Amino acid sequence: MKATIYFHECEHNSDLENYLNDLKDSGADILSSNLDYEEETAEVKIEVAAYGIFLNIFEDTDSYEFSSLCD
Repeated sequence: MKATIYFHECEHNSDLENYLNDLKDSGADILSSNLDYEEETAEVKIEVAAYGIFLNIFEDTDSYEFSSLCD
């Protein structure tokens, strides 16, 4: 399954790097990422084999609260 996740609080490259690492550690393949420095937001396109399993793992990361998935 492919999905797009939006992140806020992307003030630095390291913020996006942390978000990407948490996504990967949760089982996602990163298809693309785009950082908007002015808006301090990021758009990340991912692909996951099992979305439910991915989400259960990702919910326990620090990045989750900055993502559109927690809305």
